[in-house]
Amino acid sequence: MDDEEIKKNAEFLIKNLAGTEVEGSVKISIRYKNLINFAKVYGIEDPKYVGSEEQGIIACHAFANFFTIKALYKLLIGVKLEQDGEIRPFILNVGKLLHAGQKYDWEDCVDIKPGDKLIITAKWGKVWVVEKNMILFGELLVEVKNQNGELVCKPTVTAAIRSGGY
Repeated sequence: MDDEEIKKNAEFLIKNLAGTEVEGSVKISIRYKNLINFAKVYGIEDPKYVGSEEQGIIACHAFANFFTIKALYKLLIGVKLEQDGEIRPFILNVGKLLHAGQKYDWEDCVDIKPGDKLIITAKWGKVWVVEKNMILFGELLVEVKNQNGELVCKPTVTAAIRSGGY
């Protein structure tokens, strides 16, 4: 892909993605064992995070790392766009997709528990390119809800795609 095509694609994506919904959703089932193992990796010993299943444990906040990035990669790989009258994938080379950052907002959220079925959706925030190396950045505003429609986490994830990958 030449520099002219990369610039054209960057301009198209900046103009057309910001503020739009990412199509689809990802569903993840939460297992007791995954909650325990993840907390133990961080050295967490509090029984509310690593107690017995009968005690009604909850996920530690770090557990959001377990599902957020995985879900977003699944969402982004499926994105299709119409450009110049043709349908094209958002990501032309998945090997150039990078995780560039994340932050979590827990305000007005309920705890994640074993047995929960999470539904993850996203909307594009800002989209920009660093012209020096033509890396495209996209901020994804994510909503994670449980099977009852209750909000459990509101991550903001920044994805980057190196030149030639978009």
